[in-house]
Amino acid sequence: MATTKDNRVRCFVAIEIPEPIQALLKPVQTHLQSEVQKASWTKPGNFHLTLKFLGDVDTQAVDAISEAVQKVAHTQTQFSIQLGGIGAFPTLARPRVIWIGVKHGAAIVSRIAKAVNVKLKRLGFPTDNRFHAHLTLGRLRTPVNLKPLQNVLHKYDTIDGAIVNVNEIILMQSQLHPNGAIYTPLNVCQFSA
Repeated sequence: MATTKDNRVRCFVAIEIPEPIQALLKPVQTHLQSEVQKASWTKPGNFHLTLKFLGDVDTQAVDAISEAVQKVAHTQTQFSIQLGGIGAFPTLARPRVIWIGVKHGAAIVSRIAKAVNVKLKRLGFPTDNRFHAHLTLGRLRTPVNLKPLQNVLHKYDTIDGAIVNVNEIILMQSQLHPNGAIYTPLNVCQFSA
């Protein structure tokens, strides 16, 4: 595992999105790129559904974090999510992040995120109560009002075939590089059978 000089690793807990589903999101991004300039778009292969961002943690804490996440995974059974619907944080009028949502299965994802929060709170991580299941498509350098594009965005309320079978959650390392982040699984936590 690569670490920084002070033995810290930047990481988060996530649901990984399979490559074939990520490929379905590329045309969505390409269409949005033609409409929205001055944005940094998520690289192919880097789509994931973050359950909890942990930031820089001591490498000695990784095992305890993995164990806590594994305990959550053992309480879960396989389920499916369907991606669809484009939105923005904080709003379409002043977006900083453009995302695609979870059309079906969001309640289960939220429940898992809450369980991860509870387990990691015991390890000293702050609880985040603002969870909203989404995949980041791009980040805007300067906010541009997207409300005039609502008809364009509605085209992606449903994305054919964008169904993900979820049977694990992952503790992921994030290494920031000039060409974008590189994500490496630190621990894959399988759901119970």
